[in-house]
Amino acid sequence: MLLILSTSCVSKTDLKSEQIERYFNAKERIELAKIVEYVDSLVLSKTELKEIDKSYHQYLDLLHEMAANGDMEFWAFDEEMKYEFLFSIDTVLFNKIWFKSTTSRIVKTRDTTLYNPENFISINLNNIGDFVKLIYDLGENNKYYKEFYEAIENAGALSPSIVAGFLYNHKDFNFNNIDNRLWAAVFLLTLEESVEKKVKRYLNE
Repeated sequence: MLLILSTSCVSKTDLKSEQIERYFNAKERIELAKIVEYVDSLVLSKTELKEIDKSYHQYLDLLHEMAANGDMEFWAFDEEMKYEFLFSIDTVLFNKIWFKSTTSRIVKTRDTTLYNPENFISINLNNIGDFVKLIYDLGENNKYYKEFYEAIENAGALSPSIVAGFLYNHKDFNFNNIDNRLWAAVFLLTLEESVEKKVKRYLNE
C-alpha cells in the first residue's frame, strides 16, 4: 500500500532526548524515527493538515468522538498495513516496545467462536520492555505519564483507562515535543481493530 510520507520528517538526531537515549542506542533511534515518521504520515494524511501538533490533536479528537459514539469501525489503523510495517522494523527494537501474540485459546464474537486459531495475530505493549521504562522516567516529571505507567503495570498492557485518559487529556500534550510524539505514535500503533473485524479478516484469509 502506498504510504504518503510526512512533510515533517523526523531524523535520528530529533530522537536524542535524555530519556530516549537512556534506553535506545543510535541504531534503535533510527528505527524509532521510522515509527514516528510512519505514524506522522498517516495522521497528516487523515487530517489533511500540515502542522504536526495540530494534526495529532485533530486526529485524537476524532478517535475520542468515535469512542464516545461507540463507532469503532475505523478506530485503529488498517491491520494488514500496520503489521506489514511493524514486522519490518528491527526485531530487537520491536520487542522493546511490544509483544506479539500469534495464538489464542478461544476467540469469540457475537456470532462466531474460534478455538485455538493458528496465527491469530495481536500486539500490545511489552510491560517489561524499555519503552515502558521510558514512560516511567517521563512520569517523574509528568502526572500523565506517571498514571500511564501505573496503569500499564496494573494491567500488563495498554488498558482501556490509558486509552480513555489520553484521548480525554491529549490537549495537554505538545506533539512538537519528541517524547510526546513518540508516545502518541506507539499509542496509535498499539490500538487494535475490533475482535469482530479481526475475526472477519482471519476467516477471509
